[in-house]
This record gives sequence, structure tokens and C-alpha cells, in this order.
Amino acid sequence: MKTLAALLVDVADSAAVVPVCRNIAESVELSLAEREGVVQDAANVCQQLQALGQSLADPEDEADLYRSLAAMWLELRFAWQRHNLVANYDTVRTGTCAPIVLVRASVASYILQRIESLLSSDHRDRLGDTAVQLLDVVRDEVEQGNLHVGA
Repeated sequence: MKTLAALLVDVADSAAVVPVCRNIAESVELSLAEREGVVQDAANVCQQLQALGQSLADPEDEADLYRSLAAMWLELRFAWQRHNLVANYDTVRTGTCAPIVLVRASVASYILQRIESLLSSDHRDRLGDTAVQLLDVVRDEVEQGNLHVGA
């Protein structure tokens, strides 16, 4: 069984991810700048995931790798949710929504699916548990009024 670090490097293969994201961006009418922005954002996520897998590849780094991946997974999950909410509310309000919103939601969904599908059920469970722990920390900080930006 591959390590989580090795799986992340596979998941983040920009040679596989970028063409799919480009196809998603080209499936609707977007400006060139919007299409290229979506593709560049996907490439950046790949780069960040690969950096995690390569930087935290040692067995003793596994807890930190899960914590970092959980934070990235939550970031992607919340971006997907935000884009979907905007699309849904805009569609209800106006009967349509900006194509860029749908494309960004689709790309986030695709990357999330890649992360989740290439992980074993044990890895997915541990990722979920770690994400919940991160959210608990944030919730506690908000409740205590200690939420702040920076280190």
C-alpha cells in the first residue's frame, strides 16, 4: 500500500489534472483570462499538494501531513460549497448564474474527488477525523474570542 505522501504526489499530477480543468473551463463561455485563471488555480493546488507529499514524506511526518492535507481539503471543500451556494442563490434570484462560478465549483469538486478517490478508506477516515479536529480548534477559538490571524 502506498503511503499518503506518495498518494498525494499521484493525486497532484498536474499532467492529469490541468487538462481536465481546462476542459471544464472551456465547456462554457468564459473570457480567456477567466479560463486561464481557473487552470492556473488548479495547477497551484497541484503544486501545493505535491509540496505536501514531498516535504512530509517521512513516516514520522505522517501526523503533520494529515493535518496539512486536512486543512487543504477543508479549504477546497469550503470553496466548492461557497461556489455552489452562490450559483444556487443567483439562479433562484435571477434565473441564471455566472458561468465562472459553475466552473470554479466543478474544478474544486474534481480535485476533491481526486483526493478522496485515490485514498484508502483508512486514509479518508483519518483525513475526516483530522479535519474535524481542526474545526474543533477553530470553534473553540471563536467561542473564546481568541480567533486571530497570524502565528
